[in-house]
Amino acid sequence: MDNRRQPGGTIANASMPPMGPLVVQGVKSFAKHNPIITSTYLFGIVVLLTVGTGTKLTFDQQNQYDRIMSTIDLDAEYDAASRYAAANNAYYHSKGWFSCDSYCQRNKKRMENSKKEVDAVRAEGNARMSDAKKVAGLFSEVGVRFWLQRQRRNKVISRLAFFL
Repeated sequence: MDNRRQPGGTIANASMPPMGPLVVQGVKSFAKHNPIITSTYLFGIVVLLTVGTGTKLTFDQQNQYDRIMSTIDLDAEYDAASRYAAANNAYYHSKGWFSCDSYCQRNKKRMENSKKEVDAVRAEGNARMSDAKKVAGLFSEVGVRFWLQRQRRNKVISRLAFFL
């Protein structure tokens, strides 16, 4: 084995070929053996380069999007979520280790009803948000921003799940 000392004190193997041509050869080989994956990947890059930040909404689209988004009642969702949190807390503190008496059952029923209410309010808000996104389009500024936020949120969730 022909080892030579480099100026920084590291030892380089003279018989090892440079990495650049090996990487290019590996990429070419992968592209030949997996044409569908490669073409889909390249298509995605082209789409990102052409519509990377999203297309600009027209004035009418922006007005319609804002009008639909303003119909979402965030206060109702907040109030319903607060009632659910209070009911869940009451149920949690009234249940025993292995049993649930009538007081606990009443709190459980209240918690379940408030959960249904929260789900209904959120479903209505999500449906309206979906209608607004349909107006804007998938490749609009709004659609691209949504996917970027979702990607960031998923990264945070995966980091938190690591510690659970």
